[in-house]
Amino acid sequence: MTPQPTLLRLGNGLRVLLQPLPGCQVVATCLHVGTGFRNEPVAGAAHLLEHVLAQGASSSRPLTDAVAATGGTMNARTAADYTQYTAILPAGALDLGLRIEHDRLTDPDLGAGHVTAQTAVVQAEIRRNMLQRPHGGLVLFDLPALLHDSWENRHNGYGDIDALEDLGPGELGRFFEDSYAPGNVHLALVGDFDPEHARDLAEQLLSPVPPRTGRLRPHAPEAPLTAPRRRLRAERIARTARTALGFRTPDPAAQPDAHLAAVLLGELLDTLGADCACHPGARRTWGAFRARAHRTGNPFDVARDALFAVDFPHPVDAEPDEAEQCLRSVLGRVADGTVPLTEPLARIRRQLALALHAELDSVASQASWLCVGAAVHHDPLHLAALPGALRRLPDTEVAAAAARYAAAPAARITSRPDPTAPATARATPVATGAAS
Repeated sequence: MTPQPTLLRLGNGLRVLLQPLPGCQVVATCLHVGTGFRNEPVAGAAHLLEHVLAQGASSSRPLTDAVAATGGTMNARTAADYTQYTAILPAGALDLGLRIEHDRLTDPDLGAGHVTAQTAVVQAEIRRNMLQRPHGGLVLFDLPALLHDSWENRHNGYGDIDALEDLGPGELGRFFEDSYAPGNVHLALVGDFDPEHARDLAEQLLSPVPPRTGRLRPHAPEAPLTAPRRRLRAERIARTARTALGFRTPDPAAQPDAHLAAVLLGELLDTLGADCACHPGARRTWGAFRARAHRTGNPFDVARDALFAVDFPHPVDAEPDEAEQCLRSVLGRVADGTVPLTEPLARIRRQLALALHAELDSVASQASWLCVGAAVHHDPLHLAALPGALRRLPDTEVAAAAARYAAAPAARITSRPDPTAPATARATPVATGAAS
C-alpha cells in the first residue's frame, strides 16, 4: 500500500508533498498550479502561459540546460482545472529542480519577443491538430459553445487564434500574477531523496517566493439544459457527415458514483459497433455503426461537471434527426438491458485498473497525480483508490446513466461537407501531428 505523502506548508502558502522512493535513483518534481483553461480570461491564455513558462524563466536558462546535461527531462501541460510542469532528474539533483521552480514562480520571461514566438507555436498547434483535420474542432471547440452558458465551459482551452494574437505580455503578466500565487500552487517531490534534506531545500529555495493574493474567476454553475440546442456546420475537408450530441457530466465532487458511471458508459460506447438497431440487416445502408465518446480531458482529474459527448460519422444525405435517433437508440439499448453489460463492463474495469496502475509506474506521473489528488480531490492518493471505486460501482448505475442521456435534452451539431468548397479541398488528405 502506498504510504501517505508528507505535506509541508510554507509560510507563503505554497504546499509541498514529499513521497520518498528509496533506491529508484531518480527524483521527479511536479509544480501544479490550480488554474487551467476554465479560469483563463482569454481562450488559450493558460495554454500560452504554459508554453511561455515551460523552460522555467529567463534567469534559469543555464539551469534547464543543466537538466538536459544530466539526462533529465522536462514537460508541461494544461488541463481544465490546472497547469503542471514536471521534471525527472537524477537522484541528488533535487536542488536543481527546485531552483527552476523558484525562478518559474518569480521571474517569468514575458518579453515581447518570447511571448510572440510562443503565440505562433500555439497557433500552429491549433491549426495542425484541430482546424486542418476533417471535422476538426467539432467536439472540442463548437460543441461546448453550444452546450454551455458559462464562459468557463463555453470556450475551448486549446486557444482562439485571433484572441491569442491580441494577448500581449501585459495581460499575460496579470494572468500570471493572479494564477501563480503561491497559495494556488502545490509542488510534489517523488523519488530517491532524504525527506529531511528535501524539506530543508524546499524551505530554503521556495519560502523566498513572495506571497500574494491571487484573483481567480469565480465558478459559475451551469443551469440544467431544458430544451434541445441544434446547429449545422459546413465542413471544408471531410467527404462524410458527422453528428455529435453533447451532454453535461455529473459533478465528480457532488455525485462521485454518477460521474464514474458516466466514465464507464463512455468506455462502453467506444467498444460498441456494427448495429444501432435503427438500420438492421439489409436496411443497414450506413455500414457499421461506430460511436466515439469524448470528455473534457482526463475524466479523473476534473474538479467539476464538464462535457460528455458522443459522435459518429454517417452519409451526407442522412438527416440530423435520423442521426440523433441512432445515437439515442444505442443509449436506450444500454439502458434497457438489450446490450449485455456484465462481461463488457468487467473487461472495461480491468482495462481501466491496468491503465490507472500504469500511471503510477513513472515517478513523474506519481508526482502529477499526487498534486491532482491533493488540489482537485483533497486526497493525494485519489488515483490509487479509483480501481476499487470502479469495481464497486454496480452495473445498474451505468444503465441508469445511459437512460438519463437517452432522454435528456442535448446540444447537437451536424457537420456536413460544404457544397461550395472545391472538391479537391475535400479529397486531399491533411497531414497531422501530435501536440507538443
